[in-house]
Amino acid sequence: MNKALLYVRVSSKEQEKEGYSLDAQEKLGREYAKKRGLEIVRMWKVSESAWKQERTAFNQLIEHSKRHSEIDHIIFDITDRMTRNDFDKLKIYTLIKEFDKTIHFSRTNKIINKSSGSDDEFMFDIEVAVAKKMSNDISRKAKMGMLEKAEQGEYPSTAPIGYMNNKTNGLIEVDPEKAPFIEMAFKEMASGNYSLNTLSEKLYRAGLRSKKGMKVLKAALAHLLKNPFYYGSFHWTGKLYQGIHQPLVSKELFDQAQCVLSGKGHSFGINKNGFVFNNLLKCDKCGCKVLGERKKGKYIYYHCTFSKGRHSSKDSYIKEDRLAILFEDSVRRVTLSKEQCGWVKDILHESKSRQFKSQEKKMSALLSQKDRVEKRISNLYDMKLDGNIDDHIFRFKENELKGQLIDINSTIKHSQNINPNFFEDGCKILELSNRLFPLYLRSDSTDKARILRLIASNYLLDGVTINATYNKPFIFLENLPDHIIKLPRQDSNLRPAD
Repeated sequence: MNKALLYVRVSSKEQEKEGYSLDAQEKLGREYAKKRGLEIVRMWKVSESAWKQERTAFNQLIEHSKRHSEIDHIIFDITDRMTRNDFDKLKIYTLIKEFDKTIHFSRTNKIINKSSGSDDEFMFDIEVAVAKKMSNDISRKAKMGMLEKAEQGEYPSTAPIGYMNNKTNGLIEVDPEKAPFIEMAFKEMASGNYSLNTLSEKLYRAGLRSKKGMKVLKAALAHLLKNPFYYGSFHWTGKLYQGIHQPLVSKELFDQAQCVLSGKGHSFGINKNGFVFNNLLKCDKCGCKVLGERKKGKYIYYHCTFSKGRHSSKDSYIKEDRLAILFEDSVRRVTLSKEQCGWVKDILHESKSRQFKSQEKKMSALLSQKDRVEKRISNLYDMKLDGNIDDHIFRFKENELKGQLIDINSTIKHSQNINPNFFEDGCKILELSNRLFPLYLRSDSTDKARILRLIASNYLLDGVTINATYNKPFIFLENLPDHIIKLPRQDSNLRPAD
């Protein structure tokens, strides 16, 4: 009995419903082999696209057939179950012409081999071309459908980690188990206290796993944290769309995380070697980091790394306790006296009422603007239905108006995120500011470094002077109005004499 190989394939579940199921193809193939007196010695039963150049199962079939000269026959269901591209058609022709194989199609009872005439080969080429065209048409329609879905605000692909695809309604929903980890990832990265590696480890210990049950590694975590999907938007075909899915983080938190990822907000906590002031300072002359170094096994000095070349500098090496004293002025500048705190509280109280009035006015204007744009979109659709507008102009205006609507909705969302408790929170910050300098003086080096990271994101060392770039809200405390600055700040003599 002649030996044969059987190959059955589907590329989608929809095809199984159309009569191309793997079991149906296998049954028909085995019945065909029995009638032809063929013995099936191996079968490939797979789900893979016939358009991809890299078809694992199909290529295995080709190589297996070449290696086994005793196998002369290969059975497929129909032509498009075999291939829908010219690459694989040439592989089949190679088997026929060079290895003397016979190709069978069980559904149509057609045979192609070395003895086939030019008409048979011509029809075979036409069938492959038709299958190729059908595949291209399906692909084009699928792309158009996905683009239409994207324009409606629905992400036309697999949901990222933290979300899941609802197969019933086709929408993307929040994954209640993994969503909290995504929020944690953005908050911790935005804090500036973690590198991607340390954050990956923390999330793994907390319980976050990838879709394959593995740790979310550095590269995947970086991709996750840069994905706008998590604040409510998504990229499709090079364009940013406003999604209808529920955001997991605010745009503000997302932007803060991007700032840290870009290197503008890194702190990463305390160096593992015990150099508490590492990643705080940069050299004012060259912009290089000022890092700690241990001398004689016990003395810690900080100095410019001179990564861009050595330069002259006052006190090139500064002892850690001396450096802590140099930082004092930066802390003192945002430490207010009780009288100053009272003045600022009065200002906050006055601005509270002004803010709410301004907020109401701004929100009213935004809602009116949104209403106008939505009416224009509605009128545009009416013109389209009535045939009073060209398709090209319609698409152009539709994209323009939808873009405006995305910007307005984003502004509204940002305006709604304004802290309604800013007066109460401001008072707490003022209480902290009143105690900040005495607290710094009482703290050890580790806690001093934590205070310094709290109040500022960047310090420049110029010889024996340190200049700070303050974080919010401490930048406000540094730049108080003149009539408040003239009031005495915390007593600079609180620090004990050297």
